[in-house]
Amino acid sequence: MRIRTLALLSSLVFGVISHAQSAGIGIKGGALISTVKALHLRSNPIPGATAGVYVPWGFAPLWEIQPEALVTVLGASFTEPDGDRSTVRSMYCQVPVVLKKYFNNQFNLCLGYQFGKVLSAQEQRDGGTSDVTDRFNNMDMGFVGGAGLDLESGVDLSLRAYSAMSPSYKNDDAIFPKHRSLQLTVGYRFVQFRTSALHRRKG
Repeated sequence: MRIRTLALLSSLVFGVISHAQSAGIGIKGGALISTVKALHLRSNPIPGATAGVYVPWGFAPLWEIQPEALVTVLGASFTEPDGDRSTVRSMYCQVPVVLKKYFNNQFNLCLGYQFGKVLSAQEQRDGGTSDVTDRFNNMDMGFVGGAGLDLESGVDLSLRAYSAMSPSYKNDDAIFPKHRSLQLTVGYRFVQFRTSALHRRKG
């Protein structure tokens, strides 16, 4: 069964590549502001960062699909009803897959879905810092979307927002925290394959 599944996935991947008008590989990184939406707690945004690789595939004129693999630091600061304050920072391996629509050779809008696996998490209080990774669900999922500017030089600029659909804490029936973030990244396509002159060109 696993062999059949692997063969099917491989055929789909190679099929997309063979029909892609262009494909590339790039690295990206940048800064972000993150917080959480939670019940009964007031949360405030804190700075974070993200970095990783991306693989844009142009499958039609003015269209790309772009899977990515990123390591991202998220989190938020909290004020509890009794006035106590804390800051939680979490590190995730994120895999967003976005569909990009170009309106010329550079400007694009994107929308997609993102999967994340928690790697570590720490909580900071007045008494010190403690590891709280066990408090988190293994997976974090939600929608991602934004705008980008992909230059002919290979430099890609992107502004995106992420909104988690699943709570980050497990066995939680009180605050249901869900990640929110806004990120600005700079990428560079260091490999670019083209199989058609129609890439991003209006028909």
